[in-house]
Amino acid sequence: MLPPDGMPMPDPFEQNGSTASTTSMFNDAETVDTMQSTNTAPSSLSSGRSPRLVDLLLPGTDLNAPSPEYLSWRAQYPDSLYQPPGLDLPPPDPMDEDGVEDIIRDPVINPDHEAWVMRLPSPVPSESSSSSGGATPRSDPFNMLLREPSLAMDSPELMTWRFDQQTCGILSVKDGPTENPWRTLIWPLAKDSPALYHAIASMTNFHTSKHEPQLRVQGIEHMRTSIEALATGIQNMRVDTAIATTLALAFSETWDQHTSTGIDHIKGAKILVHQALIRHQRSPLHGDELARLKFLCNTWVYMDVIARLTSVDDDESNDFDAVASMFAGPFEYEAQLDPLMGCASTLFPIIGHVANLVRRVRRSESNSPAVISQAMDLKTQLEDWVPQAFFEVPEDPTSQIQHSLQTAEAYRWATLLYLHQAVPEIPSLSSAELAKKVLIYLATVPLSSRAVIVHIYPLMAAGCEAATDEDRQWVRQRWESMSTRMVIGIIDRCLDITKEVWARRDTYAARIRGKVKVATKSSNSHKRGASPNEEMSDEPVRWNECFVGANKRRATIGPFDIPRPTTVREQRRGSTDFGTGVVDREFTVRGRLHWLSVMKDWGWEVLLG
Repeated sequence: MLPPDGMPMPDPFEQNGSTASTTSMFNDAETVDTMQSTNTAPSSLSSGRSPRLVDLLLPGTDLNAPSPEYLSWRAQYPDSLYQPPGLDLPPPDPMDEDGVEDIIRDPVINPDHEAWVMRLPSPVPSESSSSSGGATPRSDPFNMLLREPSLAMDSPELMTWRFDQQTCGILSVKDGPTENPWRTLIWPLAKDSPALYHAIASMTNFHTSKHEPQLRVQGIEHMRTSIEALATGIQNMRVDTAIATTLALAFSETWDQHTSTGIDHIKGAKILVHQALIRHQRSPLHGDELARLKFLCNTWVYMDVIARLTSVDDDESNDFDAVASMFAGPFEYEAQLDPLMGCASTLFPIIGHVANLVRRVRRSESNSPAVISQAMDLKTQLEDWVPQAFFEVPEDPTSQIQHSLQTAEAYRWATLLYLHQAVPEIPSLSSAELAKKVLIYLATVPLSSRAVIVHIYPLMAAGCEAATDEDRQWVRQRWESMSTRMVIGIIDRCLDITKEVWARRDTYAARIRGKVKVATKSSNSHKRGASPNEEMSDEPVRWNECFVGANKRRATIGPFDIPRPTTVREQRRGSTDFGTGVVDREFTVRGRLHWLSVMKDWGWEVLLG
C-alpha cells in the first residue's frame, strides 16, 4: 500500500525508538514483551499502512471477527477484492506443517489463525456474465469455478505464491517438493510469528520488485513492521524463529539496496545462533527441530563468510569456525547438499579465514612475515581441501551432485586467486591462470542447473580477470543470464563492477603500451646503422608479454601481470613467477584496478551470494 500523498517514506534502516539496530536489540535486557504489555504501538491499520499481524495478536482478540480498525481500513477498497461477509465457507482442513504443497495450493488459512485476514477474495463478475440471463458468479456455481480470483498486488495470497514459486528457488540449490528448508522448516514458523511473516514478505517483495516496482514500497513497510515486532517481542520468541527472522531481514536489505551486505542483521543473528547452540548442548534437539537449527546455522555461516569478502568493517572474528565445529561434534553427519554451500560446507571456514586476512592486508601498506606465513598456511589448506565422498541425490531434477562439486572447485580456485591478489609474495600460479581455472569450472555447470544461484562470488573474482573479447563476452552473457533467472539487483551491480574493472584495466594497458612504444622508438633511433624502416617500425607491442622472466616466457599471461618496465626490450621478470611473487600493486587488493577498490570508490558492499 502506498503512503499518503505528501508523506515521505521513512528510512526502514534508520535507528529510532521502535526500529533500533538489530545488535542493540539483542543486547537489551529491557526488551518489551508485546504479548504481556498493556501499551501497544499505534495501529498501522488506521494510518494507511498495510495491516500488521502484531496488531492482531492481542490477548482476548477474536481472530474470526474483523476489528473496527480493520473495517475502517477495509472500506478503502472495493468489495470485489474481498470475500462477501455473508458467504459461508466450508471449514478448511487443518494446515499440515509437513505438507509443503498444502501451504501453497490451499490458500484458505487455518481458521484458528488470521482467518479473516488471509481469506481468499471472491471471483469478480465480468460484464458478459452480469448481462447474460441474470446469472452471477455468486449464484451460478459453474461460473464460480471458472472465474479466477482478483487479488491485490500486495495481498497475502499473492505474496505467499511468489514466495513459494519464485523466492524459494533462489534460496536453495535444491528445490524439490520436500527438500527446500525455507518451505518445509521456516515457513511453518511464520504463522505464529508476525516478525518472521513480515520479514519473509519483505524479502519476497524486494525480490519480485524488479518487474513490479510498487512492491518495493510494500517491502519497506513489511521490513519496518518486522523490525518493530522483533524488537518488542524477541524475549518471548522461539530462538529459531528469531534467527530465521534476522536472516530473512539480511536478505531483504541486500535485495533492496543491492549494495549492502546486511552485515548488521548477520551480526545480530550471530548472537542468537550462539544462544541456540548452547541450548542444544544442554538439551539436544531431534527431528525437525534439529534439522531446522542445522539449516539456520549453515545459512548464517554462508552469509557471514560471503559478507566478509566485501564488508569493510574491522571484525576479524572467527565465529564461523565455532559454529562449524559444532556440526562436527554433537550433530550427526548427513551426506546431503547444503541449501547454499552445496558440497563446500567444510570449505567455507577456510574462505572465511582468507577473507579476514584480506581485510587485514587492505588496512596495511605492506605484508609482514606473519601475514605471509598465515597466507601460506591458508594456501595449503585450500590446495588440500577435498569434498565429502558421498552425497544423497536431490529430488530436484535441476540440481545434480556433479554441478555442486564443480561449483565447490570454482569456489576453491576463486579463493586461491583472492589470496594471491592479497599476498603475492607466496608462490602461486598467475592471476590469469587461476582465473581461467575458475571460469572453466563455472562453464561446466549449465545455466539450467540450480547450482548457478551461488556462482556470484567465483564469477566476480575470475570474471574481472578476463582479457580477451571472447572471454569478456562470455562473462557478460553469464551475468545477464543469471540476472534473468534470479531477478535480483545484486547481479546487475556485479556486472557494473566488472565492466568498470575492465575499463580501468584497458585504460591502464593503453597507457603502458604508449610508454613502451615511445621508449622503443627512442632506443631504435640510437642504434648504429639502423635503417629508416627499422626506426619507423610500428610493430604492435603485446604489453602483457613485455614483463616475462629473464630465462622464460609464459604462454598464458593476463592483464594482472604488469610490473613496471625498467629498460626497453629487456626481458623482464614475470609478475607471478614461482618463488618470486612480484605483482604490480595496482592489480592487488590494494590497487584501484581490483574489484574491491571499485566497490570502495563507489561506496558499495555488494553481497556476493
